[in-house]
Amino acid sequence: MSRLLRRPARPLLVAILAVFLAGASLAPGIALAAKAGDRSTTVCFVARDHPDRERTIRVPTHAVPKLLRASLSYVGPCAEYGHSKSLGDGALRTYTQRVRSRPLVMGVTFPASTLRNLPVPVSDGKHCFDKDGNGALDLHTECAVGHERVLDLPRGFRSAIDTPFKWSLTNWNPKGHMPTGVYDVPHFDFHFYIQPLAERNQIRPGPCPMLTNCDDYKRAKLPVPERYRPPDFSDVDAVEPAMGNHLIDLTGPEFNGRPFTHTWIYGQYDAEITFYETMITKAWFDGQRAGTTGDICVPFKQPREWRLAGWYPTSYCIAYRENRDDYTVALTNFRYRGQSR
Repeated sequence: MSRLLRRPARPLLVAILAVFLAGASLAPGIALAAKAGDRSTTVCFVARDHPDRERTIRVPTHAVPKLLRASLSYVGPCAEYGHSKSLGDGALRTYTQRVRSRPLVMGVTFPASTLRNLPVPVSDGKHCFDKDGNGALDLHTECAVGHERVLDLPRGFRSAIDTPFKWSLTNWNPKGHMPTGVYDVPHFDFHFYIQPLAERNQIRPGPCPMLTNCDDYKRAKLPVPERYRPPDFSDVDAVEPAMGNHLIDLTGPEFNGRPFTHTWIYGQYDAEITFYETMITKAWFDGQRAGTTGDICVPFKQPREWRLAGWYPTSYCIAYRENRDDYTVALTNFRYRGQSR
C-alpha cells in the first residue's frame, strides 16, 4: 500500500478496489491519485453497494473528503461493533476504534432513523417502587425516568485494551429529568461504565430519595476521595436505582445562564467513580442533521489520580456523518493512567 501512495500518477482507490473489494462499485467521476509530497490518512473504506464490508486503507489526505462523499467510508481504522439494541425506528450499538492495544475511540453509533418514533412515556417501568403501597405503579412518581438500553462493548476491544471500561448504557429521556429548568428537556444519557454490570444491577429501588433503596442510597452518597474526584463536580443528591449517584459540574454553562445542549457527568457509588457520562439533547442531534448545529469535541475535567490503571478518555465528541446518515457519540483522546499508590 505504501508503494501505491508514492506513485502520483496512479488512481489509488481503483487499485484498492481491485485488490481488496472486487465487485464493489465507486461513484462515477472519482479518481483519488496521490500528489507528490501529500500526506496520507487512515480511512475505513466502505462501498455503498457493500455496506457490511469494511477495509482499513490509507489514502492521500487531500482525497479524503471526496472519498467520504462517494462512499460510506469514515476516517480512522475500521471499527469493531457491539450487539445492537432497537430504539425508535432504528437501533443503538457501541463501536470502538483502536490501533492494536491503543484505543482511539469508544462510543455509541446510531442511524438517524433512531430519532423517529421514540418512546413517549416518561419511564420504561424497569426500576420502580410502590411507594404508596396501593399495588399499582405510577410511571411518573414511582419509577425511574427514562428508557434504557444496556450495550456491550466489542469483544476485541475488551480483550485487547487495558481499560476499566467494560460496558455501556444509553438512556432516552422523553421528558428529561431533574433539576427543573435545566435538564427537563428531551435528551439522551450515554454512560460508559467502570462498575461491573452485576454490581450496578444491585442498586435497588426503594423509598429513599429518587426511589432508591435506603441502604443503597447511603452507599451512593459515600464521597469519592478528593484525589479521585475531578474538580468542580458536586454531589447534588441525584441518586437513582440501577445507576448510583451523579456528580454535576455546577460551573457548566447550563447552570450559568445558557440552555442545556450537551454536558459531562461523572457517576459515583460506594466512594468510587463508577461511570463516565455525556448528556445530549435530541434538539442538538436534530440540528446536526439540519445543519443548524455542528460536530463538536469537548475536553472534560480530569481527577489528579486514578484508582485503577488503564486507558481513560479525556474528550467527548458528537458527530453526524452525512454520507452514512448516522450519528456517533464518542469518547476520545485516551491517556494511559497509572494506578495511584
